[in-house]
Amino acid sequence: MLIVFEGIDGSGKTTYSKKLYLKLRELGYSSEWTAEPTDGPIGNIIRKALGGELELDARILALLFAADRIHHNERMSSLLKKGKIIISDRYIISSLAYQGSELPIDWIYSLNRWARMPDLVIYLDLEPEDAIKRLKDKEKYHLLDKLRKIRKIYLKLINADPWKDKTYIVNTSRHEEEVFRKILDITLSILKGRK
Repeated sequence: MLIVFEGIDGSGKTTYSKKLYLKLRELGYSSEWTAEPTDGPIGNIIRKALGGELELDARILALLFAADRIHHNERMSSLLKKGKIIISDRYIISSLAYQGSELPIDWIYSLNRWARMPDLVIYLDLEPEDAIKRLKDKEKYHLLDKLRKIRKIYLKLINADPWKDKTYIVNTSRHEEEVFRKILDITLSILKGRK
């Protein structure tokens, strides 16, 4: 099973995806945590571009994300065949929302057509004004107007096919333990005793 966490920067994806990974392992589920961009060679180029060390055209960045995802899928495929639950901090919808804020979304979809669809999407929702306050590093998309636009795209995407039937929205402006309890309840209800 592939579980992905999505949301704008600052919404808590890394925090909650890692907490879920640790809790599932504690409960006896065979699981792995991963993230995009990956820590592979393509992911490292992406990180440099996002951090401002490397200037890349938006089209090149979209192509790099798609290439990184294909490489990521190769690794995930073998783990999924072994029955592992994979929890990913970001996946396809991130590309659609972020790169789709600068480029045609249909093109972004076509670049990602080779990627496996997730089984469960947990969308962490947070107002951009609150997200900005949480962000320590300033990256390419860490501007209020950009985050507003990206959040609007996310909300449109997750309320349409093929995402609406596999996406659960969790408001992360609440207390951390309350948010995590909701994420865990959603996940366990989907897993239905699978170990």
